Amino acid sequence: MSKLINNQANPNWWQNAVGYQIYPKSFLDSNHDGIGDLQGIIQKIPYIKSLGVNFVWLSPFFASPNVDNGYDVSDYQAIDPQYGSLDDTLEMISKFHDNDIRVVFDLVINHTSDQHKWFEEAKKSVTNPYHDFYIWRKPVDGHVPNNWVSLFGGSAWTYNQATDEYYYHLFAKQQPDLNWENPKVHQVVAKIIDWWAKRGVDGFRLDAISHLKKNQSFKDVSDQEDAMNNVPGIDQLLSGLSTDFKRNHLMTVGEAGGVPVTGAKRWVAAKTGYFNMIFQFDHVSFWEKFTVGKVDVAQLRKALSNWQTGLEGIGWNALFLENHDLPRAVSYFGNDTTMRAQSATALAMMYFLMKGTPFIYQGQELGMTNENFTHIDQYRDLDSKRFYKEELAKGASPEDILFKLRSKSRDNARTPFPWDASPTGGFSDHTPWIDMNANHDAINVATETQEPKSVLNFYRKLVHLRLTEPVLLNGQYQLIDTRDHQLYVYTRETGKTGYLIITNLSDNPAAFTIPSPYQHLKLVLSNTAAKPTARALTLTPWCAYLYKYERN
Repeated sequence: MSKLINNQANPNWWQNAVGYQIYPKSFLDSNHDGIGDLQGIIQKIPYIKSLGVNFVWLSPFFASPNVDNGYDVSDYQAIDPQYGSLDDTLEMISKFHDNDIRVVFDLVINHTSDQHKWFEEAKKSVTNPYHDFYIWRKPVDGHVPNNWVSLFGGSAWTYNQATDEYYYHLFAKQQPDLNWENPKVHQVVAKIIDWWAKRGVDGFRLDAISHLKKNQSFKDVSDQEDAMNNVPGIDQLLSGLSTDFKRNHLMTVGEAGGVPVTGAKRWVAAKTGYFNMIFQFDHVSFWEKFTVGKVDVAQLRKALSNWQTGLEGIGWNALFLENHDLPRAVSYFGNDTTMRAQSATALAMMYFLMKGTPFIYQGQELGMTNENFTHIDQYRDLDSKRFYKEELAKGASPEDILFKLRSKSRDNARTPFPWDASPTGGFSDHTPWIDMNANHDAINVATETQEPKSVLNFYRKLVHLRLTEPVLLNGQYQLIDTRDHQLYVYTRETGKTGYLIITNLSDNPAAFTIPSPYQHLKLVLSNTAAKPTARALTLTPWCAYLYKYERN
């Protein structure tokens, strides 16, 4: 049984915390089948502890056909055998707790697998008790009910012959959406939440939570967002869920792409919000799936500052650059060829010291890069394969399609975690389920642990600073707008004491003069050997400085 951590006694523990996301399938294989598992995670708790993080968030490992790598759940209270058992899960929770690390699970309740017992019953008959657990519409003139599309391409409707109806799926056809207009759906989900809370889970990340409410007119839409994202009326659904989480003293972070900061205030307001935090994607172009282009630093400053200032005094930000759905940050934002480590550490300082709870995705702390797969058969992600097939049918060349996939495919974040420089990176002694990064001989835990100036050791310093410096917890964020396309400069300040964060997020030198109100400057951390002594700084490409100061 899990060692209990008293979340009720410290309800806001997540504010002074750093999270670490684990993608179980790619973390460590302990049973020699090429697939990461729960015992593998248990083996590496000492490593996670060494990072200094306070909680882990695990991507789904529940029973699943794995059409979408576990985000198609067939049983919320059973464990997929490829990962282990319920006993393994409880052991993992207990051992994390023994190390004062809380445990957050991924809860996927916008949809289920089509192999969930609810859907298998629902599709049998319109009179089946589970039928209304899902969203059904009759054909219109012998065709799909409307023009709503799936985020994975094609119509969002699939025909079910037994009932002469179409069911709705925002994602793959094997992921039918739950009908949250039916109160019984909330009732069964509440029981699942209670069940896991009793087994020691400390919180949930809510997958695709801004999609629970659908446009009940079911009419054609010109903007697909109007059909399924942050639809008016969603507040009632989220409020009900919030009661379940608060009753169990659970930390919550909702995946809420497309929710503007003005609307997010009601989602995360300190006393009345539905969740403790939300993940927003304004800074990572989340919905621009396979577009390729350089990130504009000016736009990055604007997007992140908008959330910092918009939630000040109201709610709490979740800070991140990577997750299981996004490309590697050093490849997307940085320079992953000639200045990989330098740009990885500059990006780390840029986002990590803002106001909010920082999240690190496994491998981000090593500066892992996108992987240059050269053939579609190397990809495992269903959305990437779908994109390849559709683009090929439009006449695009395989080379052009693969170029886009190398930039934005979700599989970039899912390659096995490199523990050492051995052929399979210490991840497994078997052929991994997806290819290792070719550069894992240089980018791995064993190598970076021995290098004092490695990306890994830089992250450890950032974690320590974030958790031990009160100003970096509570201090107000203030952007210093350099009005250029290179620098990201801001302060965190309480009273007259503050921290000045200066980063050059470009391949070119830049100049910055520290404003005169900031006095008694002390350089606390930098990713470069150059130690400037004057206020007029010449910033080399991808350099980062953290100063502590007293204000006049």
